[in-house]
Amino acid sequence: MLCIILAGGQSARFGDDKGLAELDGRPLIAHVAERLRAQTRGVVGVNAPADSPYASFAEVCVPDILSGRLGPLAGLHAALSWAKAQGLARVVTCAVDTPFLPGDLVERFVVADGPAVAASCGRAHPVCGVWPVGVLAALEARLDEGRRAAMGWVDQCGAQRVEFAEADGRDPFFNINTPEDLALAAKLFHSFVKPAKG
Repeated sequence: MLCIILAGGQSARFGDDKGLAELDGRPLIAHVAERLRAQTRGVVGVNAPADSPYASFAEVCVPDILSGRLGPLAGLHAALSWAKAQGLARVVTCAVDTPFLPGDLVERFVVADGPAVAASCGRAHPVCGVWPVGVLAALEARLDEGRRAAMGWVDQCGAQRVEFAEADGRDPFFNINTPEDLALAAKLFHSFVKPAKG
């Protein structure tokens, strides 16, 4: 499989490229990549151009194929297209701003029957999911129609929810959108980060 880190957002609320913002002395993308690598022997890639600063944190760069900065679904489209060309069966996606991913994320996604997304604390996380390459045509058609909402896509393809428990009372899918979120993540870091096992 391909595990792809979606890093194409504009970081509007953060004010800078948040994937390179440091948490405990390392960029956010380094934390996400490390947690994925601990769980899979598959390829860990990043949805970014080959000349991106993110390139050094992943085995492959998978840039958007569709133009126009269409959001996370464009990143998923690129990842599925790459995986299909490589003969891979599915893609796991997660966001660059989620440094506390569960250590059993990939393991639990692997046993999902069809598309699935993570859920915790009463809500789904549409950017964090597993997608068979067979959904590529439907996703492409959706994007061609101008429909870009990630949650709408989750509903359209009937993705199941894979529930994850809180970690020490914290949401393991805590994501960083603002400098204030990053400051909070720094305070939470040691209560979240335990060896990720797969």
